[in-house]
Amino acid sequence: MNYPRKCQTVAVLVIALSCPLRVLSAETTVIYNDTVWRDTSGQEIWCNGGHMIREGDTFYWVGYETKPRTGFRNIKLYSSANLVDWKFENNILRNDGPLSILGWAGRPGLLHNRATKKYVVIFEADSRQWERHKVGLACCDTIGDGFEFVRYVYPEGNRSSGDQSVYQEQDDGYLICTLDKLIEGKRYLNQSLGIFKLTPDFLDIEKKIYEGFDNVNGDRAIYPRHHTSREASHIIKVSGLYYWFSSGLNGWNSTATMYATAPSLAGPWSDLKVLATEPASTDSFNTQHDFVIPVIGTQTTTYVYVGDRHSQHHGRGVGRNIFLPLIWNDGVPMLKRCSKWRIDLDTGRWEAMLP
Repeated sequence: MNYPRKCQTVAVLVIALSCPLRVLSAETTVIYNDTVWRDTSGQEIWCNGGHMIREGDTFYWVGYETKPRTGFRNIKLYSSANLVDWKFENNILRNDGPLSILGWAGRPGLLHNRATKKYVVIFEADSRQWERHKVGLACCDTIGDGFEFVRYVYPEGNRSSGDQSVYQEQDDGYLICTLDKLIEGKRYLNQSLGIFKLTPDFLDIEKKIYEGFDNVNGDRAIYPRHHTSREASHIIKVSGLYYWFSSGLNGWNSTATMYATAPSLAGPWSDLKVLATEPASTDSFNTQHDFVIPVIGTQTTTYVYVGDRHSQHHGRGVGRNIFLPLIWNDGVPMLKRCSKWRIDLDTGRWEAMLP
């Protein structure tokens, strides 16, 4: 980021806490929002619509370039030990070879298969050779190397798809995606959300676990489309309950984040609820929900909401990436607005700072 990485004083005002908190170390690094982020070499970070995993002390962040009017160029990988200083690792998927047929490749999700010891990237793939999006799969032995293409598949039959993400629980991997639907010859785009279990090697789709939030034939006066069809979704599990976050269908524009809960990935899933924000915001502080990464420490876990701000497309606000604390009160999540904040990665505690 284009600010000093280290905070040199502990004289900060704590303005919003997820739990009782001692003053954090002066060496804890600071997250600055509402600015253009840069990697450790000074280059702008282009990493939207992605995913993040933590391996030991290192966070790996995968995403795609979203420069206007460029189409598919690269899927990028960055690494960081502190969620602030991001090193560009590699363009792990490029517009060449089997991927040269694509006009679009995005929403990459990163998984590590414990059995095969391979890293797997699952991404949204679009080509004029087929009906809208398929699911692309690639793998490699070492996370920072180039990934080897494996296959393109429709998630189910010949149904095309839209935005997607991944979820991993122990040895099981899942694809989370928006699904299209064909009814009486008419294709309804982004019409429902689905969960698919991956094969044990994570390189293909095994079976559908759930599909819902569908309103093709519903009463739009009772269930408006933004309460059913969704995109940019991601699932996390907190205290034994699954939370499925998603954004509305509004192009590159920011929308309010909504979520549903369930005791199992197979459901039953609750109705969608609007994610509360503090202070109040009708568009999740000018972001589109991307994913949530838990920062597990020795004392607590802080959940970091990663939002995309596609300012390069809609011209509103500054910056393209935003990290915000997502806190829970009696099982109800709330998104906190912080222009400047920091996390102690050892304890897992966080604090907000004055702008």
